[in-house]
Amino acid sequence: MSLDAMDWVWTKSASKGTSRLVLLVIADKCPSPDATAYAGTAMLVQRTNASRTAVKEAVDKLIASGELAVVEGARGPRGETVYRLPRAVGHTRGMSDEPGFERAGFRPGTDSDPGQVPAPRGTDSGPAGGQIPTPGGTDSGPQNARNTRERKEQQQPRASAPVASGVTEALRPLAAALDAAGVGVRWSLGLGEQRDIWRLVQRHGAAALVELAAHRTAPGDAPKPARYWLRVWGDLDRAPVAASPGSNVVPFRPTTAPVSHTDTLAAGLALLEQEGLA
Repeated sequence: MSLDAMDWVWTKSASKGTSRLVLLVIADKCPSPDATAYAGTAMLVQRTNASRTAVKEAVDKLIASGELAVVEGARGPRGETVYRLPRAVGHTRGMSDEPGFERAGFRPGTDSDPGQVPAPRGTDSGPAGGQIPTPGGTDSGPQNARNTRERKEQQQPRASAPVASGVTEALRPLAAALDAAGVGVRWSLGLGEQRDIWRLVQRHGAAALVELAAHRTAPGDAPKPARYWLRVWGDLDRAPVAASPGSNVVPFRPTTAPVSHTDTLAAGLALLEQEGLA
Protein backbone atom coordinates (compact mmCIF):
# COMPACT_ATOMS: atom_id res chain seq x y z
CA MET A 1 0.00 0.00 0.00
CA SER A 2 2.92 2.37 0.65
CA LEU A 3 3.60 2.73 -3.09
CA ASP A 4 -0.06 3.51 -3.78
CA ALA A 5 -0.14 6.04 -0.93
CA MET A 6 3.05 7.71 -2.16
CA ASP A 7 1.66 7.83 -5.70
CA TRP A 8 -1.43 9.58 -4.33
CA VAL A 9 0.81 12.22 -2.74
CA TRP A 10 2.71 12.70 -6.02
CA THR A 11 -0.37 12.89 -8.22
CA LYS A 12 -3.29 14.11 -6.07
CA SER A 13 -2.01 15.99 -3.04
CA ALA A 14 -2.08 19.79 -3.03
CA SER A 15 0.63 19.99 -0.37
CA LYS A 16 3.87 21.88 -1.01
CA GLY A 17 7.35 22.22 0.42
CA THR A 18 7.99 20.64 3.82
CA SER A 19 4.35 19.58 4.09
CA ARG A 20 4.71 17.49 0.95
CA LEU A 21 7.90 15.87 2.27
CA VAL A 22 6.23 15.03 5.58
CA LEU A 23 3.26 13.52 3.76
CA LEU A 24 5.56 11.43 1.56
CA VAL A 25 7.44 10.10 4.59
CA ILE A 26 4.21 9.06 6.29
CA ALA A 27 2.85 7.54 3.05
CA ASP A 28 6.06 5.53 2.68
CA LYS A 29 5.30 3.87 6.03
CA CYS A 30 1.67 2.96 5.26
CA PRO A 31 1.59 -0.89 5.29
CA SER A 32 -2.11 -1.55 4.84
CA PRO A 33 -5.05 -0.49 2.62
CA ASP A 34 -6.44 1.78 5.34
CA ALA A 35 -3.49 4.16 4.70
CA THR A 36 -2.44 4.45 8.34
CA ALA A 37 1.10 4.65 9.73
CA TYR A 38 2.80 5.67 12.95
CA ALA A 39 5.43 8.41 12.77
CA GLY A 40 7.29 10.24 15.50
CA THR A 41 8.39 13.84 15.19
CA ALA A 42 12.08 12.86 15.55
CA MET A 43 11.78 10.44 12.63
CA LEU A 44 10.03 13.03 10.46
CA VAL A 45 12.74 15.59 11.27
CA GLN A 46 15.46 13.10 10.34
CA ARG A 47 13.90 11.98 7.06
CA THR A 48 12.79 15.41 5.81
CA ASN A 49 15.98 17.14 6.97
CA ALA A 50 13.79 19.98 8.24
CA SER A 51 13.67 21.67 11.63
CA ARG A 52 11.41 20.40 14.39
CA THR A 53 9.34 23.57 14.23
CA ALA A 54 8.92 23.28 10.45
CA VAL A 55 7.81 19.65 10.75
CA LYS A 56 5.20 20.46 13.41
CA GLU A 57 3.85 23.36 11.34
CA ALA A 58 3.70 21.09 8.28
CA VAL A 59 1.71 18.44 10.20
CA ASP A 60 -0.73 21.10 11.43
CA LYS A 61 -1.23 22.38 7.86
CA LEU A 62 -1.83 18.86 6.53
CA ILE A 63 -4.39 18.11 9.25
CA ALA A 64 -6.16 21.43 8.57
CA SER A 65 -6.29 20.65 4.85
CA GLY A 66 -7.86 17.24 5.44
CA GLU A 67 -5.03 15.34 3.73
CA LEU A 68 -3.80 13.99 7.07
CA ALA A 69 -5.65 12.87 10.18
CA VAL A 70 -4.64 11.63 13.62
CA VAL A 71 -6.01 8.22 14.65
CA GLU A 72 -7.25 8.93 18.16
CA GLY A 73 -6.43 6.34 20.82
CA ALA A 74 -3.75 4.61 18.73
CA ARG A 75 -0.01 4.72 19.34
CA GLY A 76 3.09 3.24 17.76
CA PRO A 77 5.46 0.83 19.56
CA ARG A 78 7.38 3.76 21.10
CA GLY A 79 4.39 5.98 21.68
CA GLU A 80 4.46 7.55 18.20
CA THR A 81 1.40 9.28 16.79
CA VAL A 82 -0.63 7.20 14.36
CA TYR A 83 -1.66 9.12 11.23
CA ARG A 84 -4.06 8.34 8.42
CA LEU A 85 -4.17 9.58 4.82
CA PRO A 86 -7.97 9.51 4.35
CA ARG A 87 -7.94 10.62 0.71
CA ALA A 88 -5.35 8.00 -0.27
CA VAL A 89 -7.60 5.09 0.74
CA GLY A 90 -8.50 3.07 -2.35
CA HIS A 91 -6.03 4.90 -4.60
CA THR A 92 -4.17 2.74 -7.12
CA ARG A 93 -0.93 3.69 -8.82
CA GLY A 94 -1.18 4.91 -12.41
CA MET A 95 -4.83 5.98 -12.25
CA SER A 96 -4.17 9.53 -13.46
CA ASP A 97 -6.99 11.98 -14.13
CA GLU A 98 -4.77 14.21 -16.25
CA PRO A 99 -6.13 14.32 -19.84
CA GLY A 100 -3.89 12.70 -22.42
CA PHE A 101 -1.35 11.41 -19.88
CA GLU A 102 -1.68 7.73 -20.78
CA ARG A 103 -2.09 8.57 -24.46
CA ALA A 104 1.25 10.36 -24.26
CA GLY A 105 3.02 7.08 -23.57
CA PHE A 106 2.86 6.61 -19.79
CA ARG A 107 1.46 3.30 -18.63
CA PRO A 108 -0.28 2.61 -15.30
CA GLY A 109 1.65 0.69 -12.71
CA THR A 110 5.12 0.83 -14.26
CA ASP A 111 8.04 3.20 -14.58
CA SER A 112 9.60 1.27 -17.43
CA ASP A 113 9.89 2.37 -21.02
CA PRO A 114 6.77 1.13 -22.87
CA GLY A 115 8.64 1.22 -26.17
CA GLN A 116 11.38 -1.20 -25.24
CA VAL A 117 11.47 -4.27 -27.45
CA PRO A 118 10.80 -7.42 -25.41
CA ALA A 119 13.39 -10.15 -25.47
CA PRO A 120 12.57 -12.76 -28.15
CA ARG A 121 10.87 -15.83 -26.78
CA GLY A 122 10.61 -19.32 -28.10
CA THR A 123 13.08 -21.79 -29.60
CA ASP A 124 13.50 -23.85 -32.69
CA SER A 125 11.84 -26.79 -31.01
CA GLY A 126 8.46 -27.97 -32.19
CA PRO A 127 5.58 -29.50 -30.22
CA ALA A 128 6.60 -31.98 -27.52
CA GLY A 129 10.19 -30.75 -27.69
CA GLY A 130 10.89 -32.13 -31.17
CA GLN A 131 13.25 -30.24 -33.45
CA ILE A 132 11.77 -28.40 -36.43
CA PRO A 133 12.79 -30.34 -39.51
CA THR A 134 15.17 -28.64 -41.90
CA PRO A 135 15.65 -29.19 -45.62
CA GLY A 136 17.60 -32.38 -46.34
CA GLY A 137 16.24 -34.25 -43.32
CA THR A 138 19.12 -33.38 -40.95
CA ASP A 139 20.44 -30.41 -38.98
CA SER A 140 24.03 -31.16 -39.81
CA GLY A 141 26.14 -29.63 -42.59
CA PRO A 142 26.95 -26.02 -43.62
CA GLN A 143 23.79 -25.55 -45.71
CA ASN A 144 21.42 -26.64 -42.96
CA ALA A 145 23.30 -24.58 -40.38
CA ARG A 146 22.85 -21.50 -42.59
CA ASN A 147 19.14 -22.28 -43.02
CA THR A 148 18.73 -22.58 -39.25
CA ARG A 149 20.48 -19.25 -38.68
CA GLU A 150 18.34 -17.49 -41.30
CA ARG A 151 15.17 -18.95 -39.79
CA LYS A 152 16.15 -17.63 -36.33
CA GLU A 153 16.78 -14.14 -37.73
CA GLN A 154 13.36 -14.10 -39.38
CA GLN A 155 11.63 -15.16 -36.15
CA GLN A 156 13.29 -12.45 -34.03
CA PRO A 157 11.56 -9.02 -33.92
CA ARG A 158 13.44 -6.23 -35.60
CA ALA A 159 15.10 -3.91 -33.09
CA SER A 160 13.73 -0.41 -32.92
CA ALA A 161 15.87 2.70 -33.24
CA PRO A 162 18.05 3.29 -30.16
CA VAL A 163 16.40 5.41 -27.50
CA ALA A 164 17.55 6.70 -24.14
CA SER A 165 17.18 4.00 -21.52
CA GLY A 166 14.31 4.61 -19.10
CA VAL A 167 12.61 7.31 -21.21
CA THR A 168 8.90 6.88 -21.80
CA GLU A 169 7.42 7.32 -25.24
CA ALA A 170 6.06 10.77 -24.34
CA LEU A 171 9.51 12.12 -23.51
CA ARG A 172 11.41 10.63 -26.46
CA PRO A 173 11.08 13.74 -28.67
CA LEU A 174 12.56 15.83 -25.84
CA ALA A 175 15.36 13.30 -25.29
CA ALA A 176 16.17 13.29 -29.01
CA ALA A 177 16.18 17.10 -29.19
CA LEU A 178 18.50 17.34 -26.17
CA ASP A 179 20.86 14.81 -27.73
CA ALA A 180 20.88 16.73 -31.02
CA ALA A 181 21.70 19.94 -29.10
CA GLY A 182 24.67 18.26 -27.45
CA VAL A 183 23.08 18.08 -23.98
CA GLY A 184 23.94 14.79 -22.29
CA VAL A 185 21.24 13.46 -19.94
CA ARG A 186 21.30 10.41 -17.67
CA TRP A 187 17.65 9.36 -17.67
CA SER A 188 16.69 7.62 -14.43
CA LEU A 189 13.35 8.91 -13.19
CA GLY A 190 10.25 7.58 -11.50
CA LEU A 191 6.79 7.91 -12.98
CA GLY A 192 5.96 11.03 -10.95
CA GLU A 193 9.15 12.83 -12.03
CA GLN A 194 8.60 11.94 -15.68
CA ARG A 195 5.07 13.28 -15.33
CA ASP A 196 6.49 16.57 -14.01
CA ILE A 197 8.79 16.91 -17.03
CA TRP A 198 5.92 16.06 -19.38
CA ARG A 199 3.83 18.84 -17.79
CA LEU A 200 6.69 21.31 -18.34
CA VAL A 201 6.86 20.26 -21.99
CA GLN A 202 3.10 20.80 -22.33
CA ARG A 203 3.31 24.19 -20.60
CA HIS A 204 6.44 25.68 -22.19
CA GLY A 205 7.25 23.52 -25.21
CA ALA A 206 10.20 21.19 -25.73
CA ALA A 207 12.17 23.90 -27.54
CA ALA A 208 12.23 26.10 -24.41
CA LEU A 209 13.53 23.23 -22.29
CA VAL A 210 16.22 22.35 -24.82
CA GLU A 211 17.29 26.00 -25.18
CA LEU A 212 17.65 26.41 -21.41
CA ALA A 213 19.62 23.17 -21.07
CA ALA A 214 21.89 24.02 -24.01
CA HIS A 215 22.57 27.46 -22.49
CA ARG A 216 23.79 25.79 -19.31
CA THR A 217 25.89 23.13 -21.01
CA ALA A 218 29.48 23.75 -22.08
CA PRO A 219 31.24 21.67 -24.76
CA GLY A 220 32.69 18.55 -23.22
CA ASP A 221 30.44 18.59 -20.14
CA ALA A 222 29.64 15.17 -18.75
CA PRO A 223 25.98 14.08 -18.95
CA LYS A 224 23.94 15.34 -15.99
CA PRO A 225 21.14 13.40 -14.31
CA ALA A 226 17.60 14.14 -15.46
CA ARG A 227 16.67 15.20 -11.90
CA TYR A 228 19.17 18.08 -12.23
CA TRP A 229 17.50 19.29 -15.43
CA LEU A 230 14.05 18.90 -13.83
CA ARG A 231 15.09 21.45 -11.17
CA VAL A 232 16.54 23.74 -13.85
CA TRP A 233 13.43 23.55 -16.03
CA GLY A 234 11.27 24.25 -12.98
CA ASP A 235 12.66 27.80 -13.10
CA LEU A 236 10.55 28.35 -16.23
CA ASP A 237 7.47 28.45 -13.99
CA ARG A 238 9.14 31.19 -11.96
CA ALA A 239 10.46 33.28 -14.85
CA PRO A 240 10.54 37.07 -14.14
CA VAL A 241 7.76 39.11 -15.70
CA ALA A 242 8.66 42.34 -17.52
CA ALA A 243 7.30 45.52 -15.97
CA SER A 244 4.27 46.97 -17.72
CA PRO A 245 4.43 50.50 -19.26
CA GLY A 246 4.11 53.21 -16.62
CA SER A 247 4.98 50.84 -13.78
CA ASN A 248 7.43 52.04 -11.13
CA VAL A 249 8.69 48.49 -10.46
CA VAL A 250 12.14 47.52 -11.70
CA PRO A 251 11.91 43.87 -12.95
CA PHE A 252 14.53 41.40 -11.82
CA ARG A 253 17.07 40.42 -14.42
CA PRO A 254 17.63 36.73 -15.27
CA THR A 255 19.84 34.95 -12.77
CA THR A 256 22.05 33.67 -15.59
CA ALA A 257 23.47 37.20 -16.05
CA PRO A 258 24.97 38.53 -12.79
CA VAL A 259 23.93 42.09 -11.90
CA SER A 260 26.11 44.37 -9.80
CA HIS A 261 24.76 46.70 -7.10
CA THR A 262 25.89 49.65 -9.24
CA ASP A 263 23.73 48.49 -12.16
CA THR A 264 20.73 48.07 -9.87
CA LEU A 265 21.21 51.53 -8.33
CA ALA A 266 21.62 53.12 -11.76
CA ALA A 267 18.42 51.49 -12.99
CA GLY A 268 16.55 52.78 -9.94
CA LEU A 269 17.82 56.34 -10.37
CA ALA A 270 16.93 56.32 -14.05
CA LEU A 271 13.40 55.28 -13.16
CA LEU A 272 13.08 58.03 -10.54
CA GLU A 273 14.28 60.62 -13.06
CA GLN A 274 11.71 59.35 -15.55
CA GLU A 275 8.99 59.77 -12.91
CA GLY A 276 10.29 63.27 -12.09
CA LEU A 277 11.07 62.34 -8.51
CA ALA A 278 14.89 62.59 -8.60
